[in-house]
Amino acid sequence: MNKLIIIITTVALLSINIFAQSTDVTKEPGYVDFGDFTAFENSTNVTEVILDEDLLSVLATMSDESNPNIMEILNGIKLVKANVYEINDENKDQLKERINEIDSKLSNTKWKRIVKTKGEDEIANVYIKLNNDKKIIGLAVTNFEKGGEAAFVNIVGNIDLSTIGKLGKKFGIPNLEGVNEDNEKKE
Repeated sequence: MNKLIIIITTVALLSINIFAQSTDVTKEPGYVDFGDFTAFENSTNVTEVILDEDLLSVLATMSDESNPNIMEILNGIKLVKANVYEINDENKDQLKERINEIDSKLSNTKWKRIVKTKGEDEIANVYIKLNNDKKIIGLAVTNFEKGGEAAFVNIVGNIDLSTIGKLGKKFGIPNLEGVNEDNEKKE
């Protein structure tokens, strides 16, 4: 019975802490509104990952013993959001158009493209947003692979590109493993 009381108290305290820290991440400069994905939710394979600052903090605490570097990776990150859709004949044109719209929108703002691949069967873009101190505060990745998947990824907060691949592997977020390698190849 004492263990149950301790568990309930701990969960209650964590919940209070989580609700007290919640902020509107859509107001952050590194946030990208990819639009409404409702039309694609009936695709055969759909993956959606939304890790906000509070959940990332809890996950970092839980992972601390098995991987002490996870706290460093997650420090300052406010949101990790990924939407991945299997491309089929019904949605391929819409998904391709959405990626091109996002590319156009980000190209005309203060986002800096660090990777661009465009071919008949593939489109990939990686953007970063810098603050006044030239620190990365936003990362946006869009990817379209004909016969494969379309991915839309946004990471908001203080970002170190060298740790993004680790973050993708740790939480199973598609299309993040090669971000730093792609940037190093470009330079």
